[in-house]
Amino acid sequence: MKKKIDTILTVTHIVKRWMTIFVLILMLIVVLASVFELAVVLYQEVVDESNGLLILDINELFRIFGFVFIILIGFELLESIEMYFKENIVHAEVVLLIAVIAVSRKVILLDIEKYDPTAIMGLSLVILALGVCYYLIKRGNKSESS
Repeated sequence: MKKKIDTILTVTHIVKRWMTIFVLILMLIVVLASVFELAVVLYQEVVDESNGLLILDINELFRIFGFVFIILIGFELLESIEMYFKENIVHAEVVLLIAVIAVSRKVILLDIEKYDPTAIMGLSLVILALGVCYYLIKRGNKSESS
């Protein structure tokens, strides 16, 4: 019976490893496509053939910043998957960093007039909670290394 369980665990570990590689490759494709899409959007927004100017309006800037933040989130997800692949553990610090970047993106692109005040307060609480969690993890890492 123990030999069967060991075989099942070994097969599970191998399959999990291959799935991680597959997810890493898919994530890489998504990030590459996002960078390419950002380049296309930037080109389209900057090269305005009608007036020949290189001026972006505020909506175009927010759209471009949104793309940049999405790419940053993709980079962090790639790093998280790489760390999982190398060490077989998920680092809470990296996950929190991804969440902080995602919430930062939301705050930067937030049109405050479209949201209810309670939704904005909820977002504030999420930001506060992420900040406290990140601080506690960093402080815990410092005390472990000392």
